[in-house]
Amino acid sequence: MDPTRLDIAFVVLHTSPLDEPGTKDAGGMNVVVLAQAAELAHLGHRVRLITRRSDPAQPNEVEIEPGLTVHHLDAGPARLLAKGEHEALIEPFGEALRAHLEDHPTDLLHAEHWYSGLAALPSAREFGVPLVQSYHSIAAADHTPLGHGERPEAPGRLEGERRLAHEADLIITVSEAEKRTVVERLGGAPDRVRVVWPGVNTRLFRPCGGVECEERVAWLEHGGRPEVLVAGRLDPLKRFDLAISAVAAIDPSRRPELRIVGAPPPDGEAYARSLHEAVADASMLATTSFDGALRRSVLAERLRVANIVLVPSHSETYGLVALEVAASGVPVIAAATGGLREAVIDGETGVLIESDDPADWAAEIERLLGDPELVSRMGSAARAHALQHSWVASTRKLLAVYRELLATKP
Repeated sequence: MDPTRLDIAFVVLHTSPLDEPGTKDAGGMNVVVLAQAAELAHLGHRVRLITRRSDPAQPNEVEIEPGLTVHHLDAGPARLLAKGEHEALIEPFGEALRAHLEDHPTDLLHAEHWYSGLAALPSAREFGVPLVQSYHSIAAADHTPLGHGERPEAPGRLEGERRLAHEADLIITVSEAEKRTVVERLGGAPDRVRVVWPGVNTRLFRPCGGVECEERVAWLEHGGRPEVLVAGRLDPLKRFDLAISAVAAIDPSRRPELRIVGAPPPDGEAYARSLHEAVADASMLATTSFDGALRRSVLAERLRVANIVLVPSHSETYGLVALEVAASGVPVIAAATGGLREAVIDGETGVLIESDDPADWAAEIERLLGDPELVSRMGSAARAHALQHSWVASTRKLLAVYRELLATKP
């Protein structure tokens, strides 16, 4: 092993790191993995992103940039699958990974999500390679009631996550909240868990300026409605239904426009239909837009011209979209849960809400929209907060954790 130049393999079974967030099963995890992998390559390391082939047209290997490649392995049918279907592919993907590593050795395996960890664990042990585990989301505690449209946990999830908490060489979490969950719910040893906060691209996600701002101001001055935006996968855990109900609870004469950005995962069409039905039932068709999944550059444009962004998720290990909104100079109203308590500084960069009552969310929306000076102050503070979270800093912390682990290995 060259101590100055590592060979690092990220393992991502159920979703390609190249998929656009808000499509398929792609989300914040995809952003984190690709951003950190790219920064590691910029630092001179050899980085592989190893994922499952989900389309026959996907080549075995794709070079994204010098030092960074994506490898597609065969496991199960070469088509898009619902997330839960990947549990049955853990073993065949693990076998394909073993064959790949025989020909392409690595210094370290970093598994993203529990499917990937269980698939990578046998190869890590056979080849004597350290296994770093990231969860990005963790199973709800036993007997937690399901929310509207929410799917039950995969049968082996909690057991698999607990196994990895004990058998992986190191756990990396994206927030202190996720670390507490790993320790308290999964039984992970605190001294084997490290927190590496994500970053944000502050050049892509930036406040509006020039014509963009002028058009927004002119729109409002001429009686246009302000805009509230919510973005992510159309998944019950993201609680888009709460966002719709909150806006619907505002008197129609003062009701803002609602922009919904994102697409359903492969098994999420029923929930997506229910959102359209909820908008129609609330007589909000004229003031609500469903944009579908957007390229990152287009999402950034939408965020910086929104007046407020809602993040009503049931749970977030961090809530990367809240940091992207902050970088855009826009205040967030978010659920006071998990890592969102770290992504949003309550009362300074946005508002955290403990309640699930749409009326409480509606009241906060109206309070902020009725106080442009407060919105401007929060937006400026949010931008300053985001500027402290670069991908360079995040990746250097990640690299330091890798080196710390490798130093303990013979």
